[in-house]
Amino acid sequence: MSVATSIELENYPAKAGETKPRVNRYIKDGQLKVAPAGINNVVESYLDAMKRHGENKEIVGYRPALDDKGNFGPYTWLTYKQFHTRFSNFGSGIINNGMKQGDHIGVFSKNRTEWLITEFGSLSFDVYPIPLYDTLGSEAIVHIVHEAELSVIACSSDRAEFLLTIADQINDVVKKLIVMDNITEELAKKSKSCGIDLLSFTDVEKSGSDSPVDFVTKAGLDSNLTICYTSGTTGMPKGVVLVQKNFLSAIESLNFFIDTKQIESINNTDSYLSFLPLAHILERFLIHMLISRGCQIGFSRGNVAKIVEDIYDLKPSIFVGVPRLFSRIKDKVYGEIEKKGGIAAALFKYAFGVKKNYIPSGENKHWIWDRLVFSKVKEKLGGRIKLIVSGSAPISAESLDFMRICFSSEVHEGYGSTETTGACSLTTNTDVDSGTVGTPFPNAMIKLVDVPELGYLSTDKPFPRGEVCVAGSGIFKEYYKSPEKTAETLDADGFCHTGDIGLFDNLGRLKIIDRKKNLFKLSQGEYVAPEKVENVYVDNPIVSQAFIYGNSLKSYLVGVIVPDPELLIKFLKSAKIEGYTYNKDEPLVDICKNVGVRKAVVKNLSAWGRSRDLKGFENVRNIYIESNPFEVGAILSPTLKLKRNEARVYYQEILDGLYVETGDL
Repeated sequence: MSVATSIELENYPAKAGETKPRVNRYIKDGQLKVAPAGINNVVESYLDAMKRHGENKEIVGYRPALDDKGNFGPYTWLTYKQFHTRFSNFGSGIINNGMKQGDHIGVFSKNRTEWLITEFGSLSFDVYPIPLYDTLGSEAIVHIVHEAELSVIACSSDRAEFLLTIADQINDVVKKLIVMDNITEELAKKSKSCGIDLLSFTDVEKSGSDSPVDFVTKAGLDSNLTICYTSGTTGMPKGVVLVQKNFLSAIESLNFFIDTKQIESINNTDSYLSFLPLAHILERFLIHMLISRGCQIGFSRGNVAKIVEDIYDLKPSIFVGVPRLFSRIKDKVYGEIEKKGGIAAALFKYAFGVKKNYIPSGENKHWIWDRLVFSKVKEKLGGRIKLIVSGSAPISAESLDFMRICFSSEVHEGYGSTETTGACSLTTNTDVDSGTVGTPFPNAMIKLVDVPELGYLSTDKPFPRGEVCVAGSGIFKEYYKSPEKTAETLDADGFCHTGDIGLFDNLGRLKIIDRKKNLFKLSQGEYVAPEKVENVYVDNPIVSQAFIYGNSLKSYLVGVIVPDPELLIKFLKSAKIEGYTYNKDEPLVDICKNVGVRKAVVKNLSAWGRSRDLKGFENVRNIYIESNPFEVGAILSPTLKLKRNEARVYYQEILDGLYVETGDL
C-alpha cells in the first residue's frame, strides 16, 4: 500500500551541516499553508464556522452541577449563536470593568465553558488571554503574573482561594478576580482584606449584555493572540508568544490533511471530550480547529475519577490523549481479560492476533471479531471512537497496535511543542509503521542540523540525522521579555531549534531518536537518553511512572518507579521470589521496600527492555519502588512531563544509596 511521504524543498539553498528542509508532498512549490481564505483571526474563524454550520448547531456542552455534593446533570449544549452571545457579552463586560485593547487577562481553572468564553470574549476585543495551568505552584504563578502584568484573572473559586493565599506577592499587579462560580461570603471577605476585588462571571456577562461595547477586532495574521507559558520542566515557565496566523495555520493544516483524505474526516456529526488541560497548546488549538469544523465539544467535570462516566455519556467520536493514558487503558483491558481467563481470554488472544496480521495492509476492521470481541472494549470509550491521536511524548508500537485493533479506528501520532503551536508533523491513515511521527504539517518545513558532539550528522547513512529544526507559519514569535532565550531557540532564518534529535527515513518521515539535552554519559563513554528508557519501562504493565538516572562516574543506570499496585501484586503472586511470599495484608509501602521484590522487578524490567531493543547499559541495575505517584508541581509538570532536575534533587539520597547498594560492576 502507498504511504504518505515528504519531499525536499528544492528551491531552498542547501547549507553545510544540515539537510534541505522537507515539506508535505502535497504542498506544491513549498507554499506553506497560512489561513483559510479571507480569515485574518480566530474570531473571524468562529463567525465563519457559525455561518457554514448554522447558528443553531449545538457546539459547546457541559454538565451543570445539581448541588454542592458532586452531583451533575446530563450534558447541556450551547449553540453557535448562544455561545457567541455569551462570549460577546463577556468581552463587553471586561471592557466596561476597565480593561482595554492590548491588555492581558489571566485564565486560571480546569477546562470548562467559562474558560472558552473568556478566551473568545477577550480576543473579540483584542485583549489577550494568558492561560495558567491550574496545577501550577505559587512561585510559577507569581512569576507569570508579574511578567505578563495580569491585572485581571478569570478563575474558578478554588483557584481564587489559592490566589488569595499569595495575595501579598501579587496584589501589586492583580486588581480583580472574575470568579466563575458562586462567590461565598468567606471568599468575598478574604478578598477585601487582601485588596483584590471579586467580580462574578455572570455579573460581567450581564454588564456586557446591558451595555454592549461597539467594537470589531482589528487583529490580523501577525497580531498577538496569546502568551502560552511552557509547563516548566526546567526552571521558571517561559512565555511563548503566539500570533493569529500560528493558530489559523494549524487549523488550515488539519483541514488540509482531512481534505486530502490523509486522516479521517471531522464534521458536524462528531463529538469530542475536552479533558487535556486547555492551558496546553495541543488541546487549545484542537478546540479552535474542531469548532471550525462543527464538531461538538463537551467538557468533562474536571474529576479524573469521573472521566470514564463523562466519556460514556458523551460518546465521543474523536479521542486525543497522551501515551501514558493509552498505556493504562491497554494494561487495564489486558488485566480484565486475564481475570476472565479460559475461553474468553483465548478468544481475545486469537482475535487480536488475526487483526494484528491485518495491520501492515492498513486494515483495522474485522467483520466478526469486532462484533464478538472488540465491541466490548470499544464501549469503554463510548462506542463511537473513529479517530485517536496521541501526542506530548513518544508512544510504543504495542500501544499503537492495541488502539488500532481494539477500537477499530484510525490512530495517529503527532509531534510538536508549544513553540510550533502544537503539532508540526503527523502520521497519516496510510502509515501503519510504528516509530515515526509522520510527515510535516502543511504549515511547516523541517530540517536536520548536525550535532557533531553527539555523533549525529546530516550526512549519516543510510539516513540523515541531526537536531530537528522547524520553520513556517506555525512557529512562535518570541519568548516574552526574553530576547536572549529567543535567540537561543530561533535562528536568523526563522527555524526553531527543538532540542530533539531526529532522522528522515527512506520515505521522508520524521523519527525522533534522542534529545540534545538530558543525556547521561556513563563512565565507559556511552550516552543514554533517559526518556527513551522511561518510555519503554512505562509500557510495562507493572510500571505506572518511571524516573531513570545515570551518574557519569558509574557504568550503569538506576531509577525510581511507581508501580500499578494491582498489577504489581499480580506479578508477585506468579513470580518465584527467593525469601519472599506475598501476603495480602502487607501494606504496599512495605512490599515496595522489600529487597527481594525490588530485585524481581529489576529482573522483569531487564527482560522487558531487552525484548524492546534496549542495550545492556540502557537497562537499570537497581531501583527504588515508590509507593506514591509522582506529584504534579513537585516532580511532574502540569502536562505530566517529568521535571528531571527536581526529581533528581528530590530522590538524590535514594539514588546515591542505590549505587552504594549495587557497588561497582
